[in-house]
Amino acid sequence: MDNHGHLSFDQGESGKKSGLKSKSLKIVAGSQKPLSNNQQTFNRQTKRVEELQHTLLALTAKLESLRRLYIAKMPALARSLAKSQLALAKALGNSTKSTPFGKREIENMRTVILGLCDEAFSEIEPDEADEAFYDAWAESSYREEQKNQSDMRKKLLAADVKDVYGIDIDVDDIDDTPEGLARLARRLKEEFGNSRRKTDGQFSRRKKTKKQTAQEEVQRQEEALKLKSLRSIYISLAKALHPDRIPDPAEKALKEELMKKVTAAYADRDLSALLKLEMEWVASAASALDALPDEKLKLYIASLKGQAAALERELRSLYHHPRFTCIAGFSRDPEPYASRYIHDLERTYAGRIRTIKQSVSIFSRPDRKRMILAFVKQYLSAVNSSCPRS
Repeated sequence: MDNHGHLSFDQGESGKKSGLKSKSLKIVAGSQKPLSNNQQTFNRQTKRVEELQHTLLALTAKLESLRRLYIAKMPALARSLAKSQLALAKALGNSTKSTPFGKREIENMRTVILGLCDEAFSEIEPDEADEAFYDAWAESSYREEQKNQSDMRKKLLAADVKDVYGIDIDVDDIDDTPEGLARLARRLKEEFGNSRRKTDGQFSRRKKTKKQTAQEEVQRQEEALKLKSLRSIYISLAKALHPDRIPDPAEKALKEELMKKVTAAYADRDLSALLKLEMEWVASAASALDALPDEKLKLYIASLKGQAAALERELRSLYHHPRFTCIAGFSRDPEPYASRYIHDLERTYAGRIRTIKQSVSIFSRPDRKRMILAFVKQYLSAVNSSCPRS
């Protein structure tokens, strides 16, 4: 690093696994001059990226641990609970065939039976017998209810797309399966991009101000510098990583793998990725530690800032990743509390299953009417207390 300082690094775990030394670079002040502003900024950005990477790894490990704990027990318990709820609904329905109930009592039982079915069907897919049982108690069939709910979801989706993107879509064209929604997302992205390009084209035909012209010139210069830097870095790395004259098979394989990444980044015109690979190589090559010019340092700083911004976005979005939907309700809690919540939930589900099985058994007794009516009253009271008041 000319006479201002030198680069130091630590051998991290990731470096040991990859065969390269750690990507973490730190410029240490030399004997002649203190660190320049760019060198200090480089160190700050490097530290920031390291902190974000550590935070991301720790959060991912926490969420994965909670997910594993959850899926080890809860999905099976949820299905077992759903089957128990369906069995209880059928036990209530069968009781009306041999026990006299008043009209109001039958209506209350209908509400409870349909409520139990709805809870069960949200977890398990009903078979033909289950659907027939539901249809016997409901005003409309299970299939009709499913279609009505699907139509409502489509209408809400179409309204949201109109509000957010200004794009009209026909609800009849919406396929609300996961595959259909993925296709719709790609289509909306394409249409929105076309709309933006059309709008940008309209603005581009207007007479530009001096400020706009100056900004465009700066952008052109930055793009030219980026392309120049891309080629320069690629050629430099291609020379350094050329594996033909390397006798050691392990080192040769390592360089070949890194060169594949370099070639891909260059083909994609991804300056940030190319700089990251170059930093990785610089950190592993002792001969290059004192050879970073100030212009290259500025590029490294820009790359590190971009990397930090990307890590921050990834951190913010991690909680909302579909993989962690099952633990979304408690994923932000400290891991010990979240783990305890899962264990408590497991015990709650197991207790509910036992209680429902006992109720199914009790409802088969000759004196069941009084106990059935008490259960129906308790169920309706719980439902009413959970509904928000208008």
